This record gives sequence, C-alpha cells and structure tokens, in this order.
Amino acid sequence: MNKTAMRLCGGMVLGALLGLLSFYGFTQHTGLRPELQALTEWSFSNFMMWGMVAQKALLGFVVGLAGYMTVHPLFGFRLPYVLRGFAMGIFVALPSALDLFIDGVWSEQLMAFGFMIVFSGVVGLFIDTILTKLVGEGNDLKS
Repeated sequence: MNKTAMRLCGGMVLGALLGLLSFYGFTQHTGLRPELQALTEWSFSNFMMWGMVAQKALLGFVVGLAGYMTVHPLFGFRLPYVLRGFAMGIFVALPSALDLFIDGVWSEQLMAFGFMIVFSGVVGLFIDTILTKLVGEGNDLKS
C-alpha cells in the first residue's frame, strides 16, 4: 500500500475511533437537559452518534490529505504538522460549531462553540502527529 493511501485510511480510522470516544465522553456528562438525554443512547439509529463519528472521520481524511502541504500556500512559511493539524481540525468543525447558535442561552452557546472548536483542533493535531510520525509528510509521501 502506498503512503498516501496509508495516510488517508489511517486518518479516517483514527478519526472514527476518536469520534466514538468523544461520543462516549458526551454520554458520561450528567448535567444534560432532559431533551438531550435521548441523544446519549448507543444505538444504530442515533444520528448524533453517527454525526460525531462521521465528522471526526472526515477530519482524519482532511488531515491525511493535507499531509502534502508542508509550506503555507499564501504566505510561504514552513507549516509544521502541529499547526496544520490544529488548523484543519478547526476548519472541519466550524460548520457544526456554528450550528450551536441556533437556539438557547448565548453564554452556553459561546462556551459550547469554543469547546467544540478547540477540541476538534486538538483532535486534528493528534491525528496529524500520529500520521506524520508513522507515514511521513510532504515529499516523503511521493516515494
């Protein structure tokens, strides 16, 4: 298997596993409002669970694909994998995080938005670190 495929597939698998882990963390939260309690059930019909897994798998795919980018495309500086993974995590999570502002209390929404953005950035950083150490980045992927 070539290194690009290993990076893309590895990123998706890592992302899906981290999505399941983040859903597990969500289910352990005890202070949820009663209308959110139904969303914490492990079920094949729970779209929130599959949404979290799919978002993190997509994050892993995007981080794997971004492994070719070792120089910033606009500014030309060296782009370390830590910064690249964190930025890709934020980029992928932004649409879902903006959905948090639909209804509710502003302070709770802002806190959830910030947590989701930072958490996804850290997940992207983690995935990119693992993939870069195991498979490589940039010109290493062409061989």
